[in-house]
Amino acid sequence: MSEAAPVGDERPATGTARRTVVHLRKAVRFAVRYVAGYFEPGRFAPGRSPKLSLETTNICNAKCVFCANPVMTRRKQPLDMEAFCKAVDEFAAMGGTDIDFNATIGDPLLDPRLLERARYVRRHPQFANLGFVTTLQWLHRFPLDDFFAAGFTWLAVSTTLSGRERYHEFFGVDLYDRMLANLVALLEENNRRGRPIHVAISIKPTNEPLARVIAHPDLERIARLTDQDLAATVRSQGFYVDDWLGAVTLPSYLKKRPLYPRSFRPCRLLYAGLMVYSNGNVGACSCRDFEATSELILGNVKDATLGDLWTGDTLARLREDWRRRNRVPDICRSCRHYLY
Repeated sequence: MSEAAPVGDERPATGTARRTVVHLRKAVRFAVRYVAGYFEPGRFAPGRSPKLSLETTNICNAKCVFCANPVMTRRKQPLDMEAFCKAVDEFAAMGGTDIDFNATIGDPLLDPRLLERARYVRRHPQFANLGFVTTLQWLHRFPLDDFFAAGFTWLAVSTTLSGRERYHEFFGVDLYDRMLANLVALLEENNRRGRPIHVAISIKPTNEPLARVIAHPDLERIARLTDQDLAATVRSQGFYVDDWLGAVTLPSYLKKRPLYPRSFRPCRLLYAGLMVYSNGNVGACSCRDFEATSELILGNVKDATLGDLWTGDTLARLREDWRRRNRVPDICRSCRHYLY
């Protein structure tokens, strides 16, 4: 005689209990990390040599479903070359070594002076690494020989690899074929040269089964050109993003990142580095200030030195007001990229 079937609600109850245990374990691990981080040596001390991000342009043609670029109201422009050189030189004089062209909002490949800027950075041997995040839709604007000679050491390519329709849905432009051709050309040339550029492919989440994405012939084609495990990249991709402080309405399959507690605990980015925006404004964070007008703006690179802005009273007051008096800057209150 076979065993009696389980009571109807027994399995769901067991499943619920198992999920509860999983959530509790995650909560405990988070609590341990959160508390330990507060007492981490140097946690609330700015580094002597900060990181510098340069928004060489805030222009982007794409209309990604999770990006605030389409609703940005500040002028779209490349960073003035004189201001750019001033920032690089001052940062070098500060002893800085970590520099990039990571725009808060924009694609550096749409900067007409991109390669000229890269060559200028490479005049300072202390800057061993240089790169940026891009959709790669506009790589064809630059001869590959010139692009590789400019001295970039890394690129982070934001894309999807499951066909033209899904790409159009996510990036808001019908440029999948161009992106794919640029990506193939970049990887083939990079392989031919011994891979001087580290190319990291970030595959964005689409509203389709992961198995379908992994089995797509375009993903398999790109996988043959790189050592990156693209199938693992797809499986590990997160559907949690940010809504840019409420400026973006996310599609239903994308979820907002949790709002972690931040009382008396300034974000790590306030101690990490500076951001020079395309209008010359200098911010204490390179994350969500897409209008470059928040209280995290410390001044303008045309009027002040980066060294003075990094060690000045304005930034010190921002950190101390948050840590000692719990005066959290408005832009930081609902930021889902907060680093505890």
